[in-house]
Amino acid sequence: MQNTSLTVVGVGIKVISHITVEAKAYIEQSDKVLYLVNTPVIKEWIKKYSKNSESLDELYQKYPLRLHCYRAITEYVLEETRKGQHICMVIYGHPTIFAQSGVDAVIQAKKEGIDARILPGISAGDCLFADLMIDPGRYGCQSFEATDLLIHHRQWDPTSYLLIWQVGIIGVLGRATDDFDNSRGAQLLQDRLLKHYNADHKVTLYEAAQYPQFKPKIVEFELSKLVDAPFSRICTLFVPPARKATCDMEMLELLGVALKDLK
Repeated sequence: MQNTSLTVVGVGIKVISHITVEAKAYIEQSDKVLYLVNTPVIKEWIKKYSKNSESLDELYQKYPLRLHCYRAITEYVLEETRKGQHICMVIYGHPTIFAQSGVDAVIQAKKEGIDARILPGISAGDCLFADLMIDPGRYGCQSFEATDLLIHHRQWDPTSYLLIWQVGIIGVLGRATDDFDNSRGAQLLQDRLLKHYNADHKVTLYEAAQYPQFKPKIVEFELSKLVDAPFSRICTLFVPPARKATCDMEMLELLGVALKDLK
């Protein structure tokens, strides 16, 4: 299928300024752009710079469960690609982070012999690392979606950084309404975390800035106050390590590394 391809790109978090040169090139040069983004500004930008574009918003709101919406989006993207077009699918943020529809479309396209790829973009996690001045390589970093962490009893290492995504919509499998009460989910999450951290352990609720010159929302508080935190639908919870990890002295010796050089 020489004249057929699928490229999935992300436009980042911050409007316009996070779009990479590579992503912009595919948006401009593809036969058709299918987009699922979160601001009118980005929608207008895509319409302006693409040859032909179509919003996926209708499919995203077609079914009560998000999972069914994602599957419908995947199938539609594949249908358009199979027509013998160079398709660019544009997604808010990073194209593989909480964007399974794009990932599934590329996986299936490759199985069908279609030239398909995903280009990296800037995620909310990348923004968090920069705004909170966190190096994930220092202590290691684990991340989980909030509902998934609770219902699957996910395990993590309290000596490393922990990111918990979508803490403002715990238990929501569809679309959260404006009057959604997150207190029950927040209480359950707080109870789970208190099994690994002290009540006065400082955690941070984070929301990346979506526009240039705007500041991110960064709220630090004690873990025991999590239930009363100012949640939004797109916030992330950052939990620093509870304690230092213990060094394996035997392994240090085998590696020829001095303990003093690690401090």
